[in-house]
Amino acid sequence: MNHQENNIKNNALSIEKDIIWLDQVISERLESYFKSEPFKMPIPPETLKTESKYYQFLIDNHLSLIERFIIATCLSSLFKPQVFDKLLIKNKPLDKRFTEFGGKIDDNKSIFIPTIQTIAFIFFGDRFESIFQLQKILNNNSLFRTKDFIEINNDSNQNLFFTSTLNLSEELVQLFTVGIDYKPNYSSNFPANLITTKLDWQDLILSKNTLDEVLIVNTWIENKIEINNNKILEKKINKGYKCLFFGPPGTGKTLTASLIGKKNNKDVYRIDLSQVVSKYIGETEKNLAKIFDIAENKDWILFFDEAESLFSKRTSVQDSKDKYANQQTAYLLQRIENYNGLIILATNLKPNIDQAFSRRIQSMINFPIPSYKERMILWVNALNGIAELDEKFIEQIANTYEISGGVIKNVIQYAWLLSKSTGMDISSNHILSGIKRELFKEGKSFED
Repeated sequence: MNHQENNIKNNALSIEKDIIWLDQVISERLESYFKSEPFKMPIPPETLKTESKYYQFLIDNHLSLIERFIIATCLSSLFKPQVFDKLLIKNKPLDKRFTEFGGKIDDNKSIFIPTIQTIAFIFFGDRFESIFQLQKILNNNSLFRTKDFIEINNDSNQNLFFTSTLNLSEELVQLFTVGIDYKPNYSSNFPANLITTKLDWQDLILSKNTLDEVLIVNTWIENKIEINNNKILEKKINKGYKCLFFGPPGTGKTLTASLIGKKNNKDVYRIDLSQVVSKYIGETEKNLAKIFDIAENKDWILFFDEAESLFSKRTSVQDSKDKYANQQTAYLLQRIENYNGLIILATNLKPNIDQAFSRRIQSMINFPIPSYKERMILWVNALNGIAELDEKFIEQIANTYEISGGVIKNVIQYAWLLSKSTGMDISSNHILSGIKRELFKEGKSFED
C-alpha cells in the first residue's frame, strides 16, 4: 500500500469513529429531551496524531469539543447523512417536524440537512442561549473565521443565522479524504496556476547584487515564524513580504520565484491576469478578492507576472473611469498590505509601477541582461550533455550577443530541432541560426 492509499484508509477509519460518536450524541440528546432526563455527553474517540491526517489536524489546531463536533457534523452531512434520520420524526399532536431540531429537508433525496440550530440543539440542548454560544464560536474563533475552514451558507430570504448550513472548505475535505495539502485547480474562482521547476538553486545564474537581494527574501521566509511569534519584532517587521522583480524578459524572474518556493517548500501560484482584469467597474476587485480570500493563511507565494497591468500609476481624475481606476488601485494596495505571505510582482516596465505600491514593497530587485561572465555559464550549462562545441566559439557568442537566459534556452531548443531535421549533431552553425532567429524576433540585427 502506497503512502496516499494509507492516508485514505487511516482518514476513513478516524472519520468513521467520529461519525459513530456523533450518532451516539444525537441518540443521547433525543433520549434526554423526550424523557426530560439529564444529558450525558458520550466520550469522543481518543485522537492520536499517528492515526490519520484528520486526527493530526484536530490536535495541531487545538480543537475544543464543540469545534470537533461541528466538523463531525459537516463530515456526516457529506458522507453519511443517514445519521440525521432520527431528526426526521414528527411531533404527532401537531403533525409536523420538531421546530427545535432546526434543519432543512432535501426533497429530492429525502434527507435531513443539519443547520446551525440543529448543531446547537444536539450539543447544547433546548437552551435559549445555545444559539448565542454557537454564534460566538463561529464568528470569533480563529479556526473557523480567520482560516476559513468552515463556510456558512444561507439560502433563506430571511437571512437568519440559525437557519444557515455549514460546509467544510474544499481544503479540509481534500485533507480529510485523500490526506494531501490543498492545491486548487485553475478555475474562474481561482485563476492561477501552480508553477514548479525541475531546476535547482545552482542553476540560477544571476549577478551578485541580484542574488544578494533574492537571498534577503529567502531569509525573511526562513525567519517568518520568529517574526510572528516575537511581540517586539511583530511591531517592527511586516508579517507579509512584497517584492518587485523587474527587468527584460527571459532574465530569470519566473524561475527565481519558482526556486524560492522550492527551496522553502512553499507553493507558488502564478495569477492569470487575463482572467482577473476586467473592463467592467468593480469586476477586477471581485476577481482579486476571490484569489486573496482563497490564498489567505495558506502561506502560498503569489506571483503576479506582467504586473504593470494591475499596478499601474494612478492618474488625475478627469472622468468617472479615472475615479474607478484609482479606487481599484487603492483596493489592491489594501489587499496586498494585509496579505501575510510573500507576494512577487514581476514586470518589464518598472517605471510604470504606482509609487504607493513602491512604498509597500520591501525589495525591488533588478534582473538585468546577464553579463559576459554570466552568459558564459548559461551557454556552458545549456549545451552540457547535448553538444560539444569549441570553447572559443562559446566565448565568442557569449561576448558578441547580449541575450538573456530565456533567449539562450530558445536558441538551444531550435538548434536541437534543426540538428534532428538534418540528421546531424548540433553544430556552431545551428547555434548561430538560432541566435539569428531570436534576434530577428526582437527586431535586432545579427552580427555573424
